[in-house]
Amino acid sequence: MKTSLILFINFLALAKAGILVKIPDGRLRGRIEHSSRNISFFAFQQIPYAKPPIGKLRFKDPIPVDKWNGVLDATKNTKFCYQQTNLYNVQNLSRFENEDCLYLNVYTPVDPSSNASLPVMFYIYGGGFVSGASNFEFFGPHYLMENGVVVVTINYRVGPFGFISTGDAVIPGNFGLKDQLLGLHWVRDNIAYFGGDPNKVTIFGQSAGGASVGFHLISRKSKGLFRAAISQSASILSPWAYQRIYKALAYRVAFYIDNNFDKASTSEELLKFLQDAPASEINKAGRDIPSGYEQITDGFLYTPVIEAESETAFITERMFSALENGHFNRVPLIIGICSEESITTASNMEDFLKRVKQFDEDVSKLVNPNMHIEDKEGEIPAGNAIRNIYTNGTLLQNNLGKAVRYYSDTSFSRGVIEHAQLQSKFSDVYFYQFSYYGKIIGDRPNVPGAARTGHSDDNYFIWATGNLTNLDSFPRSDVVTSERYRALFTNFAKYLDPIPEETKLLNVKWPKVHPDKFQYIDINETLTIKINPKGDVFPEWVDVYNKYAIKPYDTF
Repeated sequence: MKTSLILFINFLALAKAGILVKIPDGRLRGRIEHSSRNISFFAFQQIPYAKPPIGKLRFKDPIPVDKWNGVLDATKNTKFCYQQTNLYNVQNLSRFENEDCLYLNVYTPVDPSSNASLPVMFYIYGGGFVSGASNFEFFGPHYLMENGVVVVTINYRVGPFGFISTGDAVIPGNFGLKDQLLGLHWVRDNIAYFGGDPNKVTIFGQSAGGASVGFHLISRKSKGLFRAAISQSASILSPWAYQRIYKALAYRVAFYIDNNFDKASTSEELLKFLQDAPASEINKAGRDIPSGYEQITDGFLYTPVIEAESETAFITERMFSALENGHFNRVPLIIGICSEESITTASNMEDFLKRVKQFDEDVSKLVNPNMHIEDKEGEIPAGNAIRNIYTNGTLLQNNLGKAVRYYSDTSFSRGVIEHAQLQSKFSDVYFYQFSYYGKIIGDRPNVPGAARTGHSDDNYFIWATGNLTNLDSFPRSDVVTSERYRALFTNFAKYLDPIPEETKLLNVKWPKVHPDKFQYIDINETLTIKINPKGDVFPEWVDVYNKYAIKPYDTF
């Protein structure tokens, strides 16, 4: 009893004084945090890993941060990168938006002075490459701290600041990905000071973060910086994760800031104009530009691009061919989908029905630009073939569940499944479908013929939001699903095998994907081994692409 009291007093003293860590750049003061499940851990927030990308550093590759004097306060997050959407419904968003935003957070379950060497999980947030932030309030690591890993979350530039490009050496683009790359270098050089092993880094991310994971897989610049990867609900083959009209878009941003801007200006003149413009005006211009198409299926405006060969280029090969030919970092991969990625498209049924009727009136709208069909006449038979995958010749509007499935598959499932198939020829691949629909997710539309677990719903079982660590207040099946899902991911980070041995929680052996036998695990109230995800439609999608699409593919 006396010993416990002393330990408790010491804990309070440490919490009040803060935790000091010295890294090569300077000293940091962190803090002790705890969850309602009685788990304590050490938090170091808003650590700078790059110089602020402002002035002449705007639209440039990130540069490592300068050393600082004194003790840096790393106990809270106060800023994030400029956003193109209202991030997580944050009130008075502009108070937090800042170009000086290249920071990361480190969370460790062990005292940094303990000389531990735990596996490291490096998380990249989603948000369509136009929004997202790693702040503690959005991605609380409380639950992951139960699993004996060090967690790093990183801010990277999004929207025009992170992904504008002129297609040449002046504004090559991919700055957001290069931010992530510098963050990985920071982890290699510094994570040992926090109890992490720089040789056991797993990168993981959801949505645009999952696509980012894929881009690191195919980038030579990322080689050796991680030993495993996890991609949730995304791939470099996802049609929304690649931009084809990037140069025209870059000039359009300038024109929306000042409609007197000369469209015949050189790349150098464009860069100077954009570097001199107020950040808020660039952000507003990025928001105001209409896309003219459905970005989730056809490509977001501000996304990665393929760069010309250079010393600093991050991506230089088409994504599909890189996977097809084995031109990637051949590390083990977990990749998967939620059972109905696009279920929330039916949240407003009246609007959804209008959109679906447009498909029935013009089936060419079902055809993705990544099929590279140049003329309308070629798109009509392809569109009919796509609709027939789901309707057998009838109208989509007569079966809205099938219409939801079309959105889920064309936006997410199709590319993710194809990625797994291609990569499985060269490295270990584990595929999952997250099908569990629990109370913690909240309400999702109930559309006959469609599942209910949607895009990002699986993240509720990994992260605590708003410091609400009340997992135990939900039904026992929600708690078990969280414990199971986290165990799969953290086991992978520790052992490169999500189920190294069968347990009561993980009671099956997860088979790897093989090119001639596609097995996967379905995560529901139990774990079930199945074959051929989306097997009733995916082979038909492959047939449609083989018959109508024009190679070479970039996305799928």
